[in-house]
Amino acid sequence: MEASRSMMTSGHAGVLFVDEAYALVKDPKDSFGREALDALIKQIEDRRDDLVVVLAGYSAEMAELLDANPGVRSRFPTVIHFEDYDAEELMAIAEGLLAQRDLVLAPAARTTLAELLAALSEEPGLEHGNGRAVRNTLELAARRQAVRIAGGGITDVAVLQMLEACDFE
Repeated sequence: MEASRSMMTSGHAGVLFVDEAYALVKDPKDSFGREALDALIKQIEDRRDDLVVVLAGYSAEMAELLDANPGVRSRFPTVIHFEDYDAEELMAIAEGLLAQRDLVLAPAARTTLAELLAALSEEPGLEHGNGRAVRNTLELAARRQAVRIAGGGITDVAVLQMLEACDFE
């Protein structure tokens, strides 16, 4: 609890972003999470003029958080819902991640990935339609590519950077 209070009081003015905030109240036996939430609510009141707090998380879980303490909902009256990414947005995320890793897609791999992302964007559930799923898909493809080319004595950079369709299967 002291660590939570210290983090919130370390600056005079600022923004506190709490991702997966619902984890504070997920386990009813977890007194630390409830204490942290109580400390957060106190800081919001005490520092209302110089502290902005953003709580983020999945919609259903965040609804539980807002209902967990009578003071939470009144201190967070604005709820913004973001839709899952569509297939085109997921592909843009993938292209950015690929560029960061100096990886490129073979034409057939681009088609395969686009199909995977289209299917992913239409699946319901917390694991789908978000950037983490894209990252996980690309990391798996990169591992498969490493296994595929391991021990082949390949030194051509273009080959080492190229993900093939089979890396996504």
